[in-house]
Amino acid sequence: MLTNHYWYIPNAFTPDECDYLEEKGEEAFEAHSKDGFHFGEDATKRSSQISWIYDRDALSMLENVAYSANVDAGWVLHLVRPEAVQYTTYEEGDGYDWHTDGHQDRYAAKALVQTATHPMPLNQTLNPLLAGLVRKLSLTVNLSHPEDYEGGTLELDFHNQTHVFADCPRGSAVVFPSFIHHRISPIIKGTRKSAVMWVNGPPLQ
Repeated sequence: MLTNHYWYIPNAFTPDECDYLEEKGEEAFEAHSKDGFHFGEDATKRSSQISWIYDRDALSMLENVAYSANVDAGWVLHLVRPEAVQYTTYEEGDGYDWHTDGHQDRYAAKALVQTATHPMPLNQTLNPLLAGLVRKLSLTVNLSHPEDYEGGTLELDFHNQTHVFADCPRGSAVVFPSFIHHRISPIIKGTRKSAVMWVNGPPLQ
């Protein structure tokens, strides 16, 4: 089905860019609730603190990596618009069990709603610019040094193949189609920080 299940870029972001993303994420933590609002059908699968980054420069940094990976990996998906950047902190005992970030068919297309719920269903949005779209690509950036935590590995599972991203350097990025099953294993020790973006496009036709 896919030649490349993911696209890994070990040096996607410079130390200064990582610092910038962390700064904006921490600012968002201070300005809003650290619980944020989560997307998905089952809030019990996830334990973490999140905030949302709307800074234009941060959005542009992640969007450029996602669009490049879309071509380099050979997917060439029809991408239209990214969501805000999710800044996530996982501490000891936190994690995110197996899940997908979105489906691709017309039943998954986002409907515009006026009020956020917790968790927010993947087929709903508060943003009129995302109405009618689905998540196509997921991008996750490691903002922590691997020696700062144990556990907390990104794992992908697709067509009975498991891909484990352990000891990824700070500034590394993994991009993958949003329908691929994945998880963040529980944090054993330390703190792991990440920036995540989803890029949306039209449903499959």
